[in-house]
Amino acid sequence: MKQYYLTRTLVIFLNLFLFTQCKDDSGTDPVNPPVSNVHPDEQPPVDNTTPTLTIQWEATATKLSHNVYSAEYGRMHRVKGDTLLFTYHFGPQGEEWDNIALKRSIDGGTTWSEAEVLVADTDPNYYGFSNPDILVAQNGDVLLTYTGRGRPDDNVHANIQVRLSKDRGWTFGPPTLIPTGRAWEPAIIQLPNGELELFYSSEANWWPSTNPQQEIRMVSSTDNGLSWGNSKSVAYTAGMRDGMAVPLVLKDNKGIVFPIESVNNSKSPWVVWSSLEAKFNYAGAGTVQNNRRWLATSENIWGGAPYIIQLPTGETILSCQDAGGRSVGSDWKKNTMLVLTGNSLAQKFTNISYPWPNLPANEGAYYSSLFLKDASTLVLVTTRNFADGHSEIYLKEGYIQR
Repeated sequence: MKQYYLTRTLVIFLNLFLFTQCKDDSGTDPVNPPVSNVHPDEQPPVDNTTPTLTIQWEATATKLSHNVYSAEYGRMHRVKGDTLLFTYHFGPQGEEWDNIALKRSIDGGTTWSEAEVLVADTDPNYYGFSNPDILVAQNGDVLLTYTGRGRPDDNVHANIQVRLSKDRGWTFGPPTLIPTGRAWEPAIIQLPNGELELFYSSEANWWPSTNPQQEIRMVSSTDNGLSWGNSKSVAYTAGMRDGMAVPLVLKDNKGIVFPIESVNNSKSPWVVWSSLEAKFNYAGAGTVQNNRRWLATSENIWGGAPYIIQLPTGETILSCQDAGGRSVGSDWKKNTMLVLTGNSLAQKFTNISYPWPNLPANEGAYYSSLFLKDASTLVLVTTRNFADGHSEIYLKEGYIQR
C-alpha cells in the first residue's frame, strides 16, 4: 500500500509537471512575451533649434582592417584614456559574416595592434558570427555583443551573444546566450541607473516565411550583463523591415532615441523616442501620430545603416548610406556615406557632408559608425567596397566647424 501511494504521488507530480510545461509552452511566446506595467503615453520634450555646425572631412583615410577578402561593420570605442577598441566581422569570399576581430590602440588611434580573432567560425552549431559592437560600462567592464547565426538558421538555434571583459577588453569570458530567435545587429546602452538595454533586429515572430517582417526588440539586464530578461518590441512598421537600431541616451534627461532604416520605404532613417522612465514600455509602438517616431531629415535621401552620436554641446551627428545621386543598381555595397547634423533631440538633421566624395559607381562606402575623438574631431569608421567585390574598413577624420 505504501508503494502504491508513492507511485500514485509520483504520477500526479509528473502529470502536473507536464501540464505546467505544456501550458507555458503554448501560452507564452518566449520571443514575444506580454508587456506588463505599461507606461502612460507621453510626448518628447521640445527643441525647435536647427543646428548650424558643419563638418570638414580629411581627404586621406587610414586602413584599419587586416588583409582578408571582406572586412565589414567596424565599431570603435574608448575604453579609458588613450586606449581604444575596434571590432569588425570578416571572412573569405562567400563567408564574409563568419568571424569577429578586435584591434587595440593604446595611443589614441595613432597605431593599432594586429587583429585578434575574438570569435572564430569553428563551432559546428553555428554558420558564423557577425555584427559585433562594444559597450564600456559604468563600472569599467567591457561588453562585446554579436549575432550567432545558428545551424540550422532558425528560431531555436539563432541567438544574440554577450561576452564580458573584467580587464578593459584584454580578455573576454565565455558567451551568455540570449535566445532571440532569428536576429541581427545588437547594440547596448546603459541608463543612468545602471540598467543595460540591448536592442536588435528580429524576424523571429514571422519565421519561417518566404517574406518575413522585421522589428526592433529590446532586452534588459540589471546585473551588468550577467543575465538578461524577456524581450519586448520597441519599433515595428508593417512591410518596412525596420532594422539596424543604434540606441543613444540623450543628454539632460531628454530620453532615449534610436535611428533605424526602413528597407521598403523611400526615405530613412526614422528616429524612435522614449523617456528614460518608460524605457519604450508603452501600450503601442512609436508612430508619427503619437510623436514618438519621426523622419530624421527632410532631405531627399534613403538613409540606410544609420549610426548616431551626441556632441558634448548637445548636437547630434548622424551617418547613413545612400546612392548619393549615382547609378549603383541593386548592389547596396556601392552606396556612399552621408553625415548630417541634428539638434539635441535627434531632429531636424541637415547640413549633409560627404566623407567619401566622387566615388566611381563600381566602388562604395557603407556600414559606417561614428566615434568622437575629441570635442572638435569626429572619426568615421567606414566599410569600403571595391570594383572586384572585396571590402576593407577605413578611418577618416572630420573637423567640426561652427
